[in-house]
Amino acid sequence: MDKYLYKLVDVFTEKPLEGNQLAVVFEADNLSDEQMLAITREFNYSETTFVLPPRNNKAAWRLRSFTLAEEVFGAGHQTLGAWWAIAENNLVDLRAGENVVYQEIGDEIFSLEIYVESGKPQRILMTQSKPVFGEKFRDKAMIAAAVGLDESDFFVESLEPQAVSTGAFHFLAPVKNIEALKRVQVDAAELIELARPLGCHGCYLYTLDTVDKNSAAHARAFFPGVGMNSEDPATGTAAGPLAALLVSKGILPEGKTLIVEQGYEINRPSRIEVSVNGDEIKVGGKCVIVGEGSLKL
Repeated sequence: MDKYLYKLVDVFTEKPLEGNQLAVVFEADNLSDEQMLAITREFNYSETTFVLPPRNNKAAWRLRSFTLAEEVFGAGHQTLGAWWAIAENNLVDLRAGENVVYQEIGDEIFSLEIYVESGKPQRILMTQSKPVFGEKFRDKAMIAAAVGLDESDFFVESLEPQAVSTGAFHFLAPVKNIEALKRVQVDAAELIELARPLGCHGCYLYTLDTVDKNSAAHARAFFPGVGMNSEDPATGTAAGPLAALLVSKGILPEGKTLIVEQGYEINRPSRIEVSVNGDEIKVGGKCVIVGEGSLKL
């Protein structure tokens, strides 16, 4: 019987029981794909990340992340939380101040910055891929039917629903205000049918109306196409594309740290930090460790 240590992390928050939940499993190189998927289902979080030795010498660690249905890629909450756990476990050499390290995800190498004080991580920023602006979607009737809103809820000046990627494509759909977002009722089958031709697994609904006046946007995320049957509390892989889109249109400033709020409607408030400098997209924030233990398999 083998033992696999794990940590439970709340991501994009400083407070326990907020943010996006993540399980991080260490020394996972002996686990099969089937076992990783089964472990993910055991934790029953939106995603579980497994830490393995890298195949590329440039990377400190290789990360593999699974939803309840399949393996996923990209630099979002599943990687931020994993690196917070890696740093807390002293599994990477870090000094006080800023540290630049590299992670292997799929066939790509991504850099990230870990800020350390008194030997503990304080903030992590992950570099995502160059933004790719995909197909626009102008059928507001179909979007409205998929998320239970009225067509009039989507009339936002200068913004249209569009698929955008900074490592993974997300369907970004603007709505008027938070009140409209509160009324969302997703039809999973219709949303999958809408999103799949765009290379997406659901939608990232957002508004420029925010809870905190210092935030840039407020969002809700639904991804039934990858087996996520409940709302995602915080989605770094979608917040990056959203910030890239809003900066490209001159709605948000380039070069500043922007905050995307998410998860408020399901009592998991999350604050995602994003900065856009040309084609360089960085996403990050804070985490908190809320538990640890071991799996005996």
